Amino acid sequence: MKKLLLFIITGVLMSSCMRVFVENDYRYSTQFKKYKTYAFVDCERDTNILCEDVQQAIQYQMRARGYEFNAQKPNIFVNFSIYYDRLKYKGYEQPALVSWVSTEDDSYLYKPVKYELGKGTLMISMIEAETSEVVWRGYATGIFNKASSKKNYFKSIVRNIFDQYPLFATNEKSISFRENSRY
Repeated sequence: MKKLLLFIITGVLMSSCMRVFVENDYRYSTQFKKYKTYAFVDCERDTNILCEDVQQAIQYQMRARGYEFNAQKPNIFVNFSIYYDRLKYKGYEQPALVSWVSTEDDSYLYKPVKYELGKGTLMISMIEAETSEVVWRGYATGIFNKASSKKNYFKSIVRNIFDQYPLFATNEKSISFRENSRY
């Protein structure tokens, strides 16, 4: 019985290590409501087809949120990086982006969190064109596993990251929130 219990616990721990961890950070002073257009920072082409897959998945997510691609005059630049090795990263414990945008409460504090990200991290950053400052960053780690060779896998990873960014671009003064994703 003890061996069976140990086997089950080991299996659960090993399967939990294979899961993709997704998180995001954002700048409190950002006025997300003003962003309507985006462009990409040039992708490092040495990452072959993976670069194109990720960029297409990001384009889909940005369009789904109402952002227009405008290479000439974007409000934000979207950049992404793929890290193949382990990575130490300082993120922040913050309220969900939806909660902060709905209140824009200045009393929230940045609570640093040190992460030891595993092998295979995709990091997507939104950079304000006017100030060149990162206003939002979403990331997923543990992305290279048995499932990573499946079709549409990286589209799913990008969607999971963008689930952390539930805001829509809008022509109105108010901002809409994304309730669910079907990508």
